[in-house]
Order: sequence, then C-alpha cells, then structure tokens
Amino acid sequence: MSNVSTCITYDASTSLIMMTLRGTANAQDVITFYQIAEQYIGIYKCNKLLIDVSELKHDFPASDLLSIMPAISSWLKHCFIARIVSFDGFMHDLFLQKAKRFEITAENFECFRSAKHWLENQPSN
Repeated sequence: MSNVSTCITYDASTSLIMMTLRGTANAQDVITFYQIAEQYIGIYKCNKLLIDVSELKHDFPASDLLSIMPAISSWLKHCFIARIVSFDGFMHDLFLQKAKRFEITAENFECFRSAKHWLENQPSN
C-alpha cells in the first residue's frame, strides 16, 4: 500500500517544474507521478523537471522498473530530468540506467543546488 505526499510547482523565473515526493510508493504511484509531471510539462511548455525523491521509499521490486520505463518514456523523452536522491542509491541508479536506455535525459544528484544548476544549463524548448 502506498502512502505518498506530493508537491509540484512551476518556477517561472527559472522555467523549472519542481516535484517533491515523500513516503512509500508502489510502481503505479511512480507512473502516476510522472503522468502528473507530464501534465505540467504540457501546461507550462517546459522541458526541465527537478524531482526530489530523497525521502521516497520504493515498495516494489527492481524488476518493476521494466514496466515503468515504457509507460513513462514517451512523456519524458524531450525533457531534462534532475533527480535529488538519497544515499541508498540502488533503485535510483537502476532508474537512471533504464531512463538512458529509453533515451530519457536524466541525472541523479545528492543536493538541490547542483541539480538546479545542471537543469539551468540545459537548453529550453
């Protein structure tokens, strides 16, 4: 069972969509998070997404990433994604590996400042 707190905002000064996720998520929750992000991408015509998952626990096996990536890849293919992750990085590293396989430009960071800086240096739509 999932128990997740979600906050998503758009910062017009930097043209970034920022999402913070906390709690415990199942595989369907992850798909839903990225679906919500895709809606914001469409609304704000933005291609930069900063996601803080440092306080998010995964309640699904790593093998579920095989079904998550095909579901979200079309939404995120034209985006730059910076993910703030915790030190417990196995699932985060696996997510990044699968993202690259689906041609999603994503990077993991351990701090907000470096994630935001990386995104600000990526080309806008």
